[in-house]
Amino acid sequence: MSIQRFTANSQRQALRLVRDALGDDAVIITSRKQGDSVEIFAMREADLDQLESQTTVPATPAVPTEPATQPMAQALEQLLADMQQMRNLLQQQQGEPVTEDNRQRLYRHLRSADFSDELAQQYSDLLPAHLNHRSTPYSDAQTWLKQQLAARIAHQGELSPNEWQLLQHQGVIALIGPTGVGKTTTTAKLAANYVMQHGNDSLLLVTTDSYRIGAQQQLAIYAELLDVEMHALADGEGLETLAGKMQGKRLVLVDTVGMSQRDQRLAQKIAALASESFRDKTRLVLLLNAASQPATLDEVARIYQGIGQENGLTVHDCILTKLDEANRVGAVVDTIIRYQLQVLAVSVGQRVPEDLHAPNIEQLIDDGLAGGTATAPWIVPNEAAPSADGVIPKQVFAHGKVIQAVMQTLQLRVSGFRSFTQWWLEPSLSMKPFVATSFADLEPAVIRWGAPQPLQGWQHLTPHLALSAEALVQLPPVLQGSAQPDANQTATHLFDYLPELAVLTELDQQQCGWLALMNVNHRVYSDERQLSVQQCMAQQQIPLGKQTVLYRGERRRLELYIAAAQLTPAGTTYQLIHGALHGGAGKSPPVQRRYWLVDGSCSAEQVVARVQMMLQTEEYARLTRLAWRQLSKLWAHLNGEELHSIAAVIAATVLHIEYHPSAEFASLRGDLLSLSGKRGRVQGDKLVPALIHVLNAYASLQAAGRQVEW
Repeated sequence: MSIQRFTANSQRQALRLVRDALGDDAVIITSRKQGDSVEIFAMREADLDQLESQTTVPATPAVPTEPATQPMAQALEQLLADMQQMRNLLQQQQGEPVTEDNRQRLYRHLRSADFSDELAQQYSDLLPAHLNHRSTPYSDAQTWLKQQLAARIAHQGELSPNEWQLLQHQGVIALIGPTGVGKTTTTAKLAANYVMQHGNDSLLLVTTDSYRIGAQQQLAIYAELLDVEMHALADGEGLETLAGKMQGKRLVLVDTVGMSQRDQRLAQKIAALASESFRDKTRLVLLLNAASQPATLDEVARIYQGIGQENGLTVHDCILTKLDEANRVGAVVDTIIRYQLQVLAVSVGQRVPEDLHAPNIEQLIDDGLAGGTATAPWIVPNEAAPSADGVIPKQVFAHGKVIQAVMQTLQLRVSGFRSFTQWWLEPSLSMKPFVATSFADLEPAVIRWGAPQPLQGWQHLTPHLALSAEALVQLPPVLQGSAQPDANQTATHLFDYLPELAVLTELDQQQCGWLALMNVNHRVYSDERQLSVQQCMAQQQIPLGKQTVLYRGERRRLELYIAAAQLTPAGTTYQLIHGALHGGAGKSPPVQRRYWLVDGSCSAEQVVARVQMMLQTEEYARLTRLAWRQLSKLWAHLNGEELHSIAAVIAATVLHIEYHPSAEFASLRGDLLSLSGKRGRVQGDKLVPALIHVLNAYASLQAAGRQVEW
């Protein structure tokens, strides 16, 4: 048996020397870098077989090994493991198939599809153990991967152009991006869609491109066709120059000058959009060329986000262009996820406005993964060896890093969650910082009042919630008790029940908006006749409009109808609202119906906003009960009231996470599902156990003194 040493300038040259000297059945024992050269020790496979036979454990009872030979036996065992790993490497270099697990396949698939090493490593590390079993087909792991990718992408898919939130924006939308990405054509497409919805009087087109020959003329032609006012900003002029022209305009679309992301003048051009007068109403939308190289996409997103941040303008939105020209789109999907961009639209051609569509995220992911293969022999996964207890250190580290990233985001972005985290780490602390008994110090924009009776089979009352003006649930929740509806509070009041008439009358007198949930059997009066809610709507309902809403992890079509009704024969006339939710997956019915009563002065837009807030918080009672049941197993020493307080915070936080529209929270939702091993669409009953799991894991990391450097 002889081990030979080979030295070369590169790994490839060294392997060629090994094959020339020892043949194709050579086995690599070890490989390492020595300065600028590579050193490989190798031996023939026949010699390896001889070594393996010598180290085989006999079937008869073993004689106690002499202490001096134990280290040698351990060294031989480790040597055999290292040689098998290097044998796999050599077979890969020769193009021969190697038996791999699904983690390695997934890593190869992502890397060969132009995804970054960062994401490929993270997803392969987070793949649940049951999907990495040798009996599990790779297709199951691939299905899991697609769900994880989709959960991390914020988008406005499944919406028609007249529902795009982008075109409902009131203020300035500036399209930014490098030269040739399609800003002018996209500006024209957005303008055409806007004019079809809102008319041409409230739109102003602006171009800042004074460099490209014919750029202003091109946009001017579109403006003339749409009969829209247009203005060209000269070099050095800011948005303040247009203050007079922007008067009475609902939307200003700015087609910015195309520059390389490396152009030193780019920062100056972006800064010109950061007007103090319009900063709060200016929205930057980054255009990404789907046909660009991965490194270019990464550089564009990084530089534009950095420049925007320096000027107080966030870059969280993007539009994908030239999808029809892209052969592989994995890199643009990777960029969207890593830079937490919300996909507003996709452009698939030059036609105005037909070739601008809502994004189909599932198709985008399928196309992205189609460009790669799980058996790419030229990609070597950077797998760490298992430790003695079977735990792979790299995976533990990756999980710890993701866990800490999730907790950092929650503590920074969810007000009040930091104090809750401190209690979770030190349960001896007081619970007062994260639960409240009144809204006195909270000053909420909206209050959701829980029903005065508990869910069936449960003894606890659902807490009240404070919501922001953006309809996001805020911490802390308010436990039922002393808190009562108060007309002196200027908030809008949402009731999970029909309150007494005196309460509604007082709210009307103080001009406080409200909306109350009704059931189908509630009795109302119409034309002095007493009818059920259902009968009243059947006789006089008028369509109020159709909306696409996010409900329990999926887009649903909401149809609203309105009728007039009184609670007493000659009482105040209120608006009776009927909502029909269409669609939905699983066992839920294709149409779910809700009925609400709303104050008589509520506008149609306010009705839609309040109904959406009610739908997004209607699961709060059930999620609180779900959290309580799981927590009762973890915190058995706490009493029911204390468990109820913790469960109320968990459920409120989950609602905030589930319905936050930003790309940052889309990524957060995906991380929570990955860490907890959940699958399918993102919804509250999956996020509750996921959040509890992450809190426990975070506490374990802290107790172990594990810190991750950022």
